[in-house]
Amino acid sequence: MALIPQWVENTFNKLLLPIVFLLKKLRLSPNTISTVGIIPSFIAAFFLASGWFVTGGIFILLGGIFDLIDGPLARMTNRTTKFGALYDSTLDRFAELAMYTGIGYFYVFQEMHVASLLVVIAASGSIMVSYVRARAESHGFTCNVGWMRRGERIVLLGGAALLSFFPQPFDTLVIGSLKIIPFNLTYYYPPMPLTLAIAIIAFATPVTVAQRVYEVWKQTKSERSSQNNKSKQETPRVSQSSNMEIQ
Repeated sequence: MALIPQWVENTFNKLLLPIVFLLKKLRLSPNTISTVGIIPSFIAAFFLASGWFVTGGIFILLGGIFDLIDGPLARMTNRTTKFGALYDSTLDRFAELAMYTGIGYFYVFQEMHVASLLVVIAASGSIMVSYVRARAESHGFTCNVGWMRRGERIVLLGGAALLSFFPQPFDTLVIGSLKIIPFNLTYYYPPMPLTLAIAIIAFATPVTVAQRVYEVWKQTKSERSSQNNKSKQETPRVSQSSNMEIQ
C-alpha cells in the first residue's frame, strides 16, 4: 500500500551505505546526525517562505537524506536506543512542520487563502500519520503502511519544489483544466507544482491514517483469534485434569 516500492527504498539505502561507513569511521553519533539533519529543513522553510522554491526543494531532499542515514548508522554502531528513536522522531516532526510553515507563510502573504488552508490540512494529516504509527508501535503493532508515509511526503514536496524550475508544462495543464470548471480558481490555485503537491498530501494523509488504523484493527483481530484458539485448546486439558482429581 506504499507509493514508493520496497525495492526502490532498498536500492537507495544501499547507495547511502558508503556515507554511513564514513560517518562510522568519523565516530559521529546517530543523535548528532539527527540534530544536524534538521538544519536543512529550516533552511528550506526560509527559502520556501521567500518564494525560492527550487532552492527550498534542494534542502528538503537534503534533509530527507539525513533522515535516512541516522537509523542505519545507529544499527551499524550498535547505538540503537529508545531515547534515540524518540529524539529522531521528535526532530522529524519539527522539521516537517517547519517546511509547511514556510510554504504557508508564502501563501498567506500572497493572499492565496484556499492554498493556505490546504497547507494546514496537509500539515495536520502528516502529524496524524506519524502519531498513529507511534501509538500503534507503542502497543506492539507494526504500522509502516499507507500511501503517504514520511518518505513519500518528502519526495513529493522536494520534487514538486524542484519542478517549479519548469513552470510552463504545469501552467498549461492547470490553466487548461480550470477552464472546464465553472469557478475562477486560478487565484486560489496558482499553477505551480508545489501547490499540487500540497493538495495531494492534504487528500492522501487522512487516507493514510485510515489505512493505518485499519491495519492495526486487522492485527488486533488476528491476535484475538489466536488467543481464542489457544484457549480452546487448553480447555480440554483443564477439564481432563479436574476429572482425574475427582476420581
